[in-house]
Amino acid sequence: MPAQNVSADYIAKYRRAYELMRSLPQDDPRSLATQANIHCSFCNGAYKQAGNDSVLLQVHFSWVFLPWHRWYLYFHERILASLLGDPTFSLVFWNWDDQRDGGNVTRAMYLPNDSSLYDAKRNQANLPPTLVKLVPTITGNDSEIINQNLNPMYQDVVNNDNAELFMGGAYVTGTDLSNSTVLSAPLGGSIENGIHNAMHFWTGDPTQPLIQDMGTFTTASRDPIFYAHHSNVDRLWDKWRYGLPGGPRADHSEDDFLNTEFYFYDENASLVKVNVRDALDSSKLGYSYPDVAADELWINYSPSPVTSGSAVQAALASGVPVVGPYPQNGTISLGSGLTAIVAAPGNQSKSSDEREVLVIQRLTVTRDIFVAVLVFVNLPSAHSSTVTSSAEYVGTYNIIAAPGKTLTANVKMEIGDNLQRIGIQNETEVVLTLAVKGTQPITIDGLLIHYE
Repeated sequence: MPAQNVSADYIAKYRRAYELMRSLPQDDPRSLATQANIHCSFCNGAYKQAGNDSVLLQVHFSWVFLPWHRWYLYFHERILASLLGDPTFSLVFWNWDDQRDGGNVTRAMYLPNDSSLYDAKRNQANLPPTLVKLVPTITGNDSEIINQNLNPMYQDVVNNDNAELFMGGAYVTGTDLSNSTVLSAPLGGSIENGIHNAMHFWTGDPTQPLIQDMGTFTTASRDPIFYAHHSNVDRLWDKWRYGLPGGPRADHSEDDFLNTEFYFYDENASLVKVNVRDALDSSKLGYSYPDVAADELWINYSPSPVTSGSAVQAALASGVPVVGPYPQNGTISLGSGLTAIVAAPGNQSKSSDEREVLVIQRLTVTRDIFVAVLVFVNLPSAHSSTVTSSAEYVGTYNIIAAPGKTLTANVKMEIGDNLQRIGIQNETEVVLTLAVKGTQPITIDGLLIHYE
């Protein structure tokens, strides 16, 4: 159920479940301490890849992100139900995407400091009635924040309509997050890179190292709100799959994806092996999500342009550089941002299953602090605080801190819808602006817009 709709009786049971989980010895696989360490381990390189022990295992930044977290929630929920002796118990989902009916604030049940649902390391500036911000740089009054939240939901969930763009790209034996070429760099999906990571940043405490607890994968799952947050991410996967205009969308179908295996502790503290194939249909796992009426706001959001006509000629006149695909450019430092003129397909023909995709090639960053890259098209004056409600906003790549760990990735975003709304879909060059929030150095190897 949505977190804002549960009864007092449910909240009492929810609190009791985490009291029991917290009371277990820390070395019990069912304890909250060990449950949190499972996430920490799989998300911070504690294990080596099976079949290639020179490469560390990571369940973020690729197509395994959604199914791994679904299985993680599945067993976490079963453990809580078993501790309660109530097989009907279920987690709640914190539907922070709800911009109308109350989902977009931290729920009151997580706030009392005598509750098992409490976590001291949350952003105290973001307690109710402060609204969530689905892009870390959003500012404005409540009405402006809501409008700026709706567009990231539209861009990340509705607009990125194939499995690679939404779920993430291939992650197979030998894929190395810290040392990839342009051709082999992994690809996180829009739901992970965008709104998911933004909520981790929004919830964590900026006065703590690495914005703990929620702001870094090492400690995020120490906070019970993590599981409500990820339940909503899981719900949005189902919504993306079955509940958007145009009919059902397809998950990845490659054997490397379907046969990927994970290990988890179940409610009996037994280690069990599961695979991705068996996680793709949530109904087979015994749970479902209700329809959420407020979803219609972001599903039907129609961002309007704030520009008229192509910005290319003015950009050329002001000295904006042309940036091509790898390997034309060498390594480019983003600094606080980069504005560039980039070739586009224009009116070249494409098939019905192809999308016009922006590729930020081999983005590389050492994840010492949180940093974000906001992408705008046809708006050369854009910066990290530019509003995100217009058609010129393409998306945000949020990077969660993990000190000393280098990430190399190809970042992909569907951009064809943006170009059409602005009226520049037939142009053979467009102006892109990559605006950086944060001071951590970021480099890229190229910018490419093409059909995929």
